Amino acid sequence: MTTPRSRSFTGIEARMLLRRARTAALGTLNPDPRGPYVSLANIATDARGWPVIFISKLAWHTRNILAHAEGSLMVSEIPQEGDALTGPRITIMGRFETLAAADIAERYAHHHPAARGYLDFPDFSFWRLVPQKIHAVAGFGRIETMEPDEVFLPESAAASVTGRAAGAIAHMNADHADAVELCAERLLGAGPGKWQITAIDPDGAHLELDGKALRLAFDRPVESADELRQAFVALARKAREIDVKKSKK
Repeated sequence: MTTPRSRSFTGIEARMLLRRARTAALGTLNPDPRGPYVSLANIATDARGWPVIFISKLAWHTRNILAHAEGSLMVSEIPQEGDALTGPRITIMGRFETLAAADIAERYAHHHPAARGYLDFPDFSFWRLVPQKIHAVAGFGRIETMEPDEVFLPESAAASVTGRAAGAIAHMNADHADAVELCAERLLGAGPGKWQITAIDPDGAHLELDGKALRLAFDRPVESADELRQAFVALARKAREIDVKKSKK
């Protein structure tokens, strides 16, 4: 990745915001009347952080993408109180390309468990936005425009972690189930239960229980098996420290 200049809102912050997002405003080019068309779509990310949508051919936005591949996605986190424009948001501009279900369906479903009910619908298809420019806003004076290699991970780094994901998931769920559950409760504010890790990427993991999915972020991106192990150790330690403090109150 390009070494960025000092940013008021960094590429990593932008990617982590995208990782957390569940929905996005989808901008496409409408043919009649000709002009911008904005709709709502569920969103996930691939291993390197590129955004992925799963859309029906019946929708206008799919028709638009089939005719003109250029488009954009905006994700945001609106504060519960005060001015909505103080919340962070990023817009990714680029070109949409089709993505084989075999390459992304399970990962998408880990982020959107309800999608398992229509993954096999013949009129739905996966599309990935190949980023060309990223515009990020995180409040007054925090406005940045970035290139893709400043925001998204190299394919080699993503592959290094995802290639080890299955073994790490099995190990964590089998041998460290208590730590996984504690992370869900203390770090993510989830209710008690047998939370399980379902997917891992260089930035974090997906947790799921009874059809509800949560995103557990690492403190920093990982690129190796040892860094992945250290990331989970650090999260478990943080969760236990919070648990001890809460028990003393």
